[in-house]
Amino acid sequence: MTDTPHTPPPDAPPQARPFFRWLARIELAIAVFFLFTLAVGVLWQVLGRYVPAANWVGAGEIARFSLIGITFITVGYLIGQHGQITVAVIDGIVKGPRGRTVVRAVSAILLTLICLALTWEAWSMVEDGFRRVSPVLGIPLGYLYLLPLIGFASGTVMAIGRLVRANYDEPDALIAEEAEV
Repeated sequence: MTDTPHTPPPDAPPQARPFFRWLARIELAIAVFFLFTLAVGVLWQVLGRYVPAANWVGAGEIARFSLIGITFITVGYLIGQHGQITVAVIDGIVKGPRGRTVVRAVSAILLTLICLALTWEAWSMVEDGFRRVSPVLGIPLGYLYLLPLIGFASGTVMAIGRLVRANYDEPDALIAEEAEV
């Protein structure tokens, strides 16, 4: 009897849900947009130093806001792809698959609680942020505070997904040997 190519081995982790894959794609697309606007803002600032007629103060503010956007939008993506800081030392010390599952489950629970708390704080910043505007462009800061809210809400969802998959060994996005190169 042969296995069909569509059947995973019995100890393989369940396939990522399409929702998580689409969420990751959307986050990456937004992060790429912010990376592009960051590059444009910085290049505009450099151009403004050499061509005074092209100098625009708003370019610096756009670059700063884009950096904030990249930072917070990628929170959920990094949690979903195991790109956050992990406690690999504890995971290596614990013997047996049950112990490693407990370590992963506890870390996913803590990550979920932390992301929930940060989501709540970001929500309160959004509520209060529309009373203030940015100094140069006059953008209400509530719109800027939506970025941490979206990022931490996505991080909460991804952390819950990690909790569901805590029973399965999944490689980290970056291992220590790769980081030391």
